[in-house]
Amino acid sequence: MRKRLMVFIGILMLFGFYLPSSGMAVEPIILGFPTALDIVDCIHSKHAAEMAVAEINAKGGVNVGGKMRPFKLVYADTRDAQPGIPVREALMAYEKLILQHKPHAIITGFYASEALLASMDITSEHKLPYFGTIAMSPKFQQKIVENYNAYKYLFRVCYDARFFVKSYLGVLKMVNDNFGFTKAFILHEEALWARAIGGMTAKWFKGQGWEVIGKQSFPKGTSDFSASLLKIKSTNTQVIVFICSRPEAVIFADQWRTMKIPALLTGILPALCGETAWKVHKGKIKGIINVVEAGIFPLKGIPESEQFYEAYKKRVEEPPGGSHGPGAAYDSVYILKEAIERAGSLDPDKLVPEIEKTDRMGAIGRVRFGKGHQVIFGENPREAALAICFQWQEPGKRVAVYPKSVATGKIELPDWMPKK
Repeated sequence: MRKRLMVFIGILMLFGFYLPSSGMAVEPIILGFPTALDIVDCIHSKHAAEMAVAEINAKGGVNVGGKMRPFKLVYADTRDAQPGIPVREALMAYEKLILQHKPHAIITGFYASEALLASMDITSEHKLPYFGTIAMSPKFQQKIVENYNAYKYLFRVCYDARFFVKSYLGVLKMVNDNFGFTKAFILHEEALWARAIGGMTAKWFKGQGWEVIGKQSFPKGTSDFSASLLKIKSTNTQVIVFICSRPEAVIFADQWRTMKIPALLTGILPALCGETAWKVHKGKIKGIINVVEAGIFPLKGIPESEQFYEAYKKRVEEPPGGSHGPGAAYDSVYILKEAIERAGSLDPDKLVPEIEKTDRMGAIGRVRFGKGHQVIFGENPREAALAICFQWQEPGKRVAVYPKSVATGKIELPDWMPKK
């Protein structure tokens, strides 16, 4: 009998539902993780969330009004990054997760802004604290501001399109100052967040006296960019703005280099952000300027980002990649833990004001929520979360070039591009 009891206890402990001090089974706090599980940003965010959960559970879990309870992650593949997958199918996967697992909160959430915006009423109906770390449309916080009581449960921890553009425009101004470049060509995937970034960037260019040679969108699954690249070459474009969170970025970058297009390639290309990308692509990504969140790019100015980066590499056996998401997903789990412990409850209406009070140093920098429940991004990592513009340079290093507060080098032009 005693042997059977010990086996039963062992099983309970294996699944994280047993509290040794009380000798009783403990109901876990369920964290839903619905996202596109075939995209690098989302995959690495999953690893990061799992790491945060493991760390917290190893220390006893979360103190909910004096009772320690473990976190437990449950998953749903929303597939909203795949070509041809309608938003309604992503929403069905989300609702199935909610009804089947009854999560207490949502981490990371949808990849596509269209799916995120369409899901906000579902989240509100179930009063689920939601920590978005991938989708970037500013319409998210606009809806929260316009109807706070309905959407107060939703928060975004990653940068949105506006914060991304603000950081990105800083490096474009640097390009103008250093090289005198004033001709740009914008290409973006056909997605709500990408259109927003493309539009804001084009507006800034015109306001700064740049000439926007062209502005094009392309559908998911595009495999040949040669026509656009030939136009870029024939018009003497100097800077390419490429906005794409999908694998098409790899195809574009390869064709850009093969055709030796004499224009600086910049933008958001998640597949070419991670530390291992240089080796994977055999140095062919030299010269590309990319934008990432802190955490994916460890910074001495943010010790927490270095700690996250090294712990992630040790646990996952590879460094975090993508352009954004992993650090934000990791921080989200801790934001929720601390809010629960301050509230002493899992009641979502008690959690919201505590989440709003968040002020902590995390993997992405200082985490505080601004208007519309958007984490504030800036240039000082001790005052705000941080986006970093870096360039791939020999011998396979990611050199931070912007903002100046964390820069470790200067921008270099591709080998085949005329030097002025």
